[in-house]
Amino acid sequence: MKKEKLILAAVSLFLVIISLVGVSAAIGAVQNETSVEKTAKESVREKEDGITKKTFQVFISGLDIYGEKDRIPRSDLNLLVTVNPSEKKLLITGIPRDLYVSLPAASSNKEGQYTKFCCLPSYGTKSLVQEAEKLLDTKIDYYIQLNMSGFRKLVDAIGGVDVEADQSFETDWKTSFKKGINHVNGKEALTFVRERHHHSRGAEQRNKNHQKMLKAILKQVMKKNLMEMDINALYKLCKKNVRTDMKAGEILSMMRWQKEEKIEWEMETASIKGKFVLENITENPDVKLYVEKADQKSLDQAIKKIKKLLNS
Repeated sequence: MKKEKLILAAVSLFLVIISLVGVSAAIGAVQNETSVEKTAKESVREKEDGITKKTFQVFISGLDIYGEKDRIPRSDLNLLVTVNPSEKKLLITGIPRDLYVSLPAASSNKEGQYTKFCCLPSYGTKSLVQEAEKLLDTKIDYYIQLNMSGFRKLVDAIGGVDVEADQSFETDWKTSFKKGINHVNGKEALTFVRERHHHSRGAEQRNKNHQKMLKAILKQVMKKNLMEMDINALYKLCKKNVRTDMKAGEILSMMRWQKEEKIEWEMETASIKGKFVLENITENPDVKLYVEKADQKSLDQAIKKIKKLLNS
């Protein structure tokens, strides 16, 4: 059970942050497999190890619910992470939650219907990923979906993170941040990424803070050993709060490679800017809501960055 918890804890953390550093304990557990287990896995390991040689993309979706679903969730945090192992580079592209997008074709018999990007989970995770692919003109290999409980537990399990604020601000949840570096726990980190009302640039700054938080989590894990982390918390995090279509073998291959090569990732960000306008996105033609329409120039720049890293 101890071995199982150790591996699942490492896996759960990787599911959220893509690159896990300092996993000697989990690697040791994998290397201590019996010869029978090794023989059985040898045929698939070569294929799984391919993930360390080719560029791939992971879509990260943060749902606005705690624990078990008590309603249809919205995807408040939407990040596409492009991983180029040969160049040791990561590109984090943020997609605004209120972006004006078309409804999935299979969801309605009527053409020309629209919704907010954050509402796409109503039609399934597949619809969310497909719309991100359509928007950014790219192919997404994997998805990771976690809720707010999972996010808080992740940050607490790794001892908090140091995140940079562009300006001093307060939040609707009675937390405050100073301009510069702030060390935050799970609860504080969640308010940092959710706040938008107290920013002069509103949703645009919130989208930027999503990227800053992911970079902060990556940096924190890169300097910690798995044995220093809260193993039980990570294990529970994986079991209850995270969904993904990545295979365990692929994740462990990345972990083995990360430990052996001691990779220091170069991280870059791309953002889609937009303008809020009133549009009808409900069945009632008389009701209009604020949605964000993408600025084509910023969208083209994000697509260009993604293609450049994929082809380098």
